[in-house]
Amino acid sequence: MKNIIKKILLTTLGIVAFIVIIGGAAWLIDGRSPHAIIISHLFDQATLEEYDQRKGDKTDQTTVEIPDNVKFPREMREYRVDSMQVFHMEPQDDSKPIVLYIHGGAYYHNFSSFHWNAMSEWAKETGCGIVAPNYPLLYCYTASDAHPVMMKLYQQLVEKYTGKRLIIMGDSAGGGFTLALAQEARNDSIDMPAHLVLISPWVDVLGGDDALQEKDTFLNAAVLRKIGADWAGEIDPRDPMISPLYGDMQGLPPTDLYTGTWEIFYTDIVKTYDKMKAAGVDAQLHVAEKLGHVYALWPCPEGSKARKEIAQTILQ
Repeated sequence: MKNIIKKILLTTLGIVAFIVIIGGAAWLIDGRSPHAIIISHLFDQATLEEYDQRKGDKTDQTTVEIPDNVKFPREMREYRVDSMQVFHMEPQDDSKPIVLYIHGGAYYHNFSSFHWNAMSEWAKETGCGIVAPNYPLLYCYTASDAHPVMMKLYQQLVEKYTGKRLIIMGDSAGGGFTLALAQEARNDSIDMPAHLVLISPWVDVLGGDDALQEKDTFLNAAVLRKIGADWAGEIDPRDPMISPLYGDMQGLPPTDLYTGTWEIFYTDIVKTYDKMKAAGVDAQLHVAEKLGHVYALWPCPEGSKARKEIAQTILQ
């Protein structure tokens, strides 16, 4: 019996060692962790046919719940700003900042586990407060519905905490929304936040680099352009409220931008960074080679490194 158990243990250790060696070799050769390689192939790109089917979906997304397996360090209360659901956790103390997190999802998907896990992680590591709005989404609403209520929420936060304690952060569509909201606040002479963090932001809804489409395993540029036009509604898709790449960058707060070289947004994000620098914005561009869309939220070593960098930004 002991010999059988010993053989099983040795076999198991051999398999584990083999996996570790192969994974390590792949990491050295490819430059990406095995986790990142696997994650990059977990999601299928949306097709135009799927988009046309989804477009008629009027499912009510105005109320969601935090997953049971996600735990925040302090009470997360809920309230409404007009009809918009808002999740709000106070900071650990008055010295800590408050993160207004605007989630991505191409303006029609709601919060994902990536979003909840990242927000929980930052709250635990930094003691920051979290404000996570469930803003109006397609295909019941458009940008003209979402922006006024988001600006109303931002004004309420400025009045309660002052802009100096606020950080606006967002990924993908939420990253574009973050930049557009900051531009709008500046135009309306509302206090600026202390910092912006843009994770793979969608800054031009009709943009995207077709030359990178083959590398991007997440996003379909043709589908996104249709979604972007729908989000714009009757507004010009190149209006800065919709595509903040075309907006004025002067006077924006310090900004960190995260992007992977294998996402179709990469070129537009670099353009945004260049435009910010030319306008005198204290901007930092974080580029991950061979990684894809919103890699900073992925459960992999590269994503963990980016989230730790963001945690340090929160604590500055």
